[in-house]
Amino acid sequence: MKVLVSGGSGFIGSHLVDTLVAAGHEVIVVDHHKRKKRRFPNPAATLHKMSFHHPALSEIFRLERPDAVCHLAAQISVTHSVADPIMDAQTNIVNSVALLDLARKSGCKTFIFASSGGAIYGDHEIRPTPEVFDSAPLSPYGVGKQSFEHYLDFYRKHHAMRSAVLRFSNVYGPRQFSGGEASVISIFINKLISGDPAVIFGDGSATRDYLYVADAVDALAKTLESSFNGVVNVSSGEEISVVELWKKLKAIHGQDHPVEFHQQRTGEVQRSCLSTTLAKEKLGWQPKTSLEEGLRKTYEWFKTN
Repeated sequence: MKVLVSGGSGFIGSHLVDTLVAAGHEVIVVDHHKRKKRRFPNPAATLHKMSFHHPALSEIFRLERPDAVCHLAAQISVTHSVADPIMDAQTNIVNSVALLDLARKSGCKTFIFASSGGAIYGDHEIRPTPEVFDSAPLSPYGVGKQSFEHYLDFYRKHHAMRSAVLRFSNVYGPRQFSGGEASVISIFINKLISGDPAVIFGDGSATRDYLYVADAVDALAKTLESSFNGVVNVSSGEEISVVELWKKLKAIHGQDHPVEFHQQRTGEVQRSCLSTTLAKEKLGWQPKTSLEEGLRKTYEWFKTN
């Protein structure tokens, strides 16, 4: 299968490309390589160093004609979306729809989108939260993710284009950039290694559901190989507070470390935990990596990189 991966040299994308290449797929990567952070290109994949909304992308689709698109590139910061909602909407809605339409015009039959369960559901009263659609996003980032999901639904119904939405919880692991949504683990680890004080926003009681990157990639690969249409949560299904997470990482680090408590940020969800029941039923997927194992692997990678 020929698969185009947007953001394919980044955190989740590079792990996905490695997996797809190893499975024998022909992979095309679209990744701008402009941010001041490390990229992880796979030499066996065809790399186009450009944004996923670059004008030249139409020619790439015309020549390559991928069978499937995995759309992982995005504006990834909740905080930035609150500060500049127009920028967030331009990137995560308008530019994503343009990519979707290019895929349709090229004859692409499958479009897989990396969405965000925590940002879309907000502080939902049901936890673990199933795939509900009466959600109330607390940030422009969450609004943008959900808006693009609606466009996918339209294209599914009116253009017979298979689309699958994976609403991820907080994905973490090796290669993660310390600056986007769900990056608290990489931020904490970098502080532990550098010796700088860590920062917790609010009182530390906010909870999240952390998913190791290998499990996230496994869900994407299984979705690509399936005939699933629609929306599914992909998560660990386990809730842990920021303070407890910090304690686990300190234990792995092996010594005490200073931490500062700052004011809660606008747009942040207080509690988030997603149900994985539908993913198990529709994709035959379930997480395999415990939080303790994933944290230790992530810590060791950052320590040596």
